[in-house]
Amino acid sequence: MKWTRNFSICDQGLHADELSERSAWFVRTRWKAAGICLLVGLGGTAMPWLFTANFHVEPGIFFTVGLLLIFSNLVYADLAKRVMQRQSAKGGMCLFLSAQVVTDFMNLSFLSYGLGGVETPVVILFLPHIILSTLFFSRIYGFFMAWVGIFFAILPTLLEYFRMVPVVSIFDVTHKNAVISSHATVTAGFILAIAGGILICWYLVSDITYILLQRKHALQEAIRQLKILDQEKSQITMRATHELKAPFAAIKSYVYTLRDGYCGPLPEKARQVIQRMGERCDLLMEKITDIIHLSNLRTITKEQFIVTPTDLQAIVVQEVAEARLIGKLRRVSVHFQPQGLAVSIQGSKEHLATMISNLLRNAVNYSQEGGTVEVCLVEGGGKVSFEVTDHGIGIPNEHLNKIFTEHFRANNAVHFNPNGSGMGLALVMEIVRLHDATIDVVSQLGQGSCFTVTFAEEP
Repeated sequence: MKWTRNFSICDQGLHADELSERSAWFVRTRWKAAGICLLVGLGGTAMPWLFTANFHVEPGIFFTVGLLLIFSNLVYADLAKRVMQRQSAKGGMCLFLSAQVVTDFMNLSFLSYGLGGVETPVVILFLPHIILSTLFFSRIYGFFMAWVGIFFAILPTLLEYFRMVPVVSIFDVTHKNAVISSHATVTAGFILAIAGGILICWYLVSDITYILLQRKHALQEAIRQLKILDQEKSQITMRATHELKAPFAAIKSYVYTLRDGYCGPLPEKARQVIQRMGERCDLLMEKITDIIHLSNLRTITKEQFIVTPTDLQAIVVQEVAEARLIGKLRRVSVHFQPQGLAVSIQGSKEHLATMISNLLRNAVNYSQEGGTVEVCLVEGGGKVSFEVTDHGIGIPNEHLNKIFTEHFRANNAVHFNPNGSGMGLALVMEIVRLHDATIDVVSQLGQGSCFTVTFAEEP
């Protein structure tokens, strides 16, 4: 058994939002318990023979406990809202949870006394609260709460033994008074059995919880290290691409200088070689630019991302015009019918243009010659959807969950268009994330694909 060195209420690695949710869960569960008590009380009042046939139970005890639970829960429901609004006050949340557990202990103690104490299995209901205490609190504080539970569990028996309250029995008051409440050995035996059972429960659960928490902390540390490694990898990639960009720009300039005859005429074969070199330079420059752009997007948090009211339709019109120019080379037509009014969303014009451009270029580049690409904007239900549909090569079903991964390209895409960078859809996904939008893909191999990006409409 391992103990914490410093006394701490919450030492389970729980975040403030988790504690807030557990506080609210406690309140919701208590409403159910109150309802059950009131229903049992009503049943006993309407059908008294249920309680008097073999037992001597007053339905009023259930009414009383139910009303106490309702009253305490009204207070805690109000406090829970305030606690959830101050999620940084972790210590306050733990104290709030402690108060709820102690209140339940008191209600259970009263219910246990009214139902004859150790004569009924009500005392078992203390165990779930002990288990919850080991999950909510630090191990040493959970041990303290276990003793609080023991105190309230044995309180009815002690009060009856010292004649501080009348002896209550659901069977035979005389027999109970003669055996349980009058003999110190028997009373001590019941008290030790209750205390021992609760402590054993606390020990087993706290030991399992401690092991699970150790593994959770180890996993969190491993995730943290992986994030650091991923950041370092991204930084190295960005530095390398930045260093490569300038030399490739110079090479590209020299290649086109030779190709365009500024250094004198070239033989036809040499000119063809220079032309292929220029095309390769263009492809590499595009990949380098995409890598830098993607790395920059991944370093932006939603808090840093600046959005303004943006006319999505105007951006689509502009990008569709450019896509039509690209499509002319392969006789691929792009259809879009603008609406009369602007379609406004909260977004970044530059990034939205990049996203739409990438989706349109993919639709054109992976369409068959003479094919068509349909583009549309749909408004409704407070949302705006941008949809691009092509009738091209399609995406295999097994690859649909991978297409937004950087550098990934399906085999049929590589075969159809060897010059793709594999970065376009990764850029699209990051821009969708930053806009709190969603993207859906429907595709059929050999029939085409449909990409739908849905935004919240500007209020």
